[in-house]
Amino acid sequence: MMYYMHNHAMKRWGTLVARVLLSAAFLYSGIWKVLAFSTAVGYFASAGLPLPSMLVVLSTIIEVGFGLMLLSGFMARIAAKVLFVFVILLTVAFNTNWSDQLQLMMAFNDFSIMGGLLMVIIYGPGPISFRCWCPKCKFDGKCHLCEDGDCSAENHSQ
Repeated sequence: MMYYMHNHAMKRWGTLVARVLLSAAFLYSGIWKVLAFSTAVGYFASAGLPLPSMLVVLSTIIEVGFGLMLLSGFMARIAAKVLFVFVILLTVAFNTNWSDQLQLMMAFNDFSIMGGLLMVIIYGPGPISFRCWCPKCKFDGKCHLCEDGDCSAENHSQ
């Protein structure tokens, strides 16, 4: 009985804590780009990226927007997919010189973040999220009735 209660609490709260920790990296990075825009543009330019100002704005929108979606659990799988591709692009743009120990370490950090995002893609945001309002989701974290995205009340009369 104690194991069940502990396991249930971990599934319930652990997914929320994981989403908070995972989204924090994106939210911090996006907010930093807003507060230090010229520094961020200089960093993007030093990597040889074209149109650094536009890319900083675009990456800020992605990090803050999809980071908030991941944090709240609202459309978390979609947010995780977008952020997964985003991290791949960042890794290729900034961390490909693996003879440099710092870039290698940053690349492995990116791989770890991608692993966390992959877990959200596969298992979803967990039961404490703003993803579905039906009572079925509150029990097992998955809505078996509205997997097609239509979560209206008439679909839950079964």
